[in-house]
Amino acid sequence: MKNILFLLAIISIFFLSCDGKERVHKSNTQVLKEHKLLDSFSKVVKYFPEKYSENEIDTLFNNGNRIKIKSFTNMEDSYLNEFTNNYITYKHYYRDAKALITVTNNSMIFNKIIDKDFILNIDDSYKNFFNTSILQGVWLNEAESLNKKNISIDITFCKPETDWCEYFILQIEANGNYKLENVTKE
Repeated sequence: MKNILFLLAIISIFFLSCDGKERVHKSNTQVLKEHKLLDSFSKVVKYFPEKYSENEIDTLFNNGNRIKIKSFTNMEDSYLNEFTNNYITYKHYYRDAKALITVTNNSMIFNKIIDKDFILNIDDSYKNFFNTSILQGVWLNEAESLNKKNISIDITFCKPETDWCEYFILQIEANGNYKLENVTKE
């Protein structure tokens, strides 16, 4: 009986001494650092978009031109926007996109992937801008394409979390020749 009382006394002392008094004057950050948990609680990582996405547009004009635009997420390339707020490090990864444009009229007229490399092969002066931007969208400008003999494709690259965008127009001629024009409004 004495042994049981002695054992209960030791167990009760043990529980009463583990009330966390030594951590009362420590900040949450210090406690997490001691337990090597600070990194897991102080980082927020997000991907935009979170998953692979794909969109396809297929348009047939009355002159026989068929335009297909297949836009898809490039899961390998992304732009990282990293910032700290209230001791928390935020990492936002903005995945880039690509667009496959195919133009046919009884034969292949144009078949190219539109991405940063496509623009840089035409004009490399956008290299610094493309380091921090992503392809926002590629779409057929139907009104311009119907009014002119050329097919007009609008292309937009934007810096995430800003209003800075560069707008391009890709003009595709019936023989497959093309030209790119920057139409960013200042």
